[in-house]
Amino acid sequence: MFSVRPVFVGWIALLYQLPFQLFFTLWSGAFFGSLTSSLHAFPENSSIPFVLFGGMAFLGFPLIVYFGKKLNYARTEYKFSEDKLEFEEGFLNVTEKVVNLRDVKEVTLRKNVFQRMYDLGTIYLATDATGSSGRTNVFSALGFGNLSASGVGVCDIPRPDETFERVRHLVDTQRA
Repeated sequence: MFSVRPVFVGWIALLYQLPFQLFFTLWSGAFFGSLTSSLHAFPENSSIPFVLFGGMAFLGFPLIVYFGKKLNYARTEYKFSEDKLEFEEGFLNVTEKVVNLRDVKEVTLRKNVFQRMYDLGTIYLATDATGSSGRTNVFSALGFGNLSASGVGVCDIPRPDETFERVRHLVDTQRA
């Protein structure tokens, strides 16, 4: 019936990863800086290894997140039909999922401050089995992967109010 694709906004992706970037900057500087200092690869009591490895993490981490999320969004498409939602996402690990709309128990629309600036939103379709998987994607906080194991987050879609009404109508039709 219809399909939607997420919209990538680069500065928002970079903003979301900032706490991770700062953590990995300090961690990399301390861990790899100490490691190379103990190997006497740099002059004794030099701060060069700490600055070098911290700087590499500070610049490298956001590049990985930025391009990873951009490639993930470029591949993602949510296809709604009368009775199901099909989607495929990922660029290294590809995930394909089909959710029968008759199994959807709740449809929720979320629009955070940054999404509202670009008329974007996330529609979450919850099923009875939502969150039942023992495996979780630790990279979902960085934008690599979907929100849950059994529900589906239709993330960063344009015109979320209009799409929400269409999805809600499809789900209501399946329940009747």
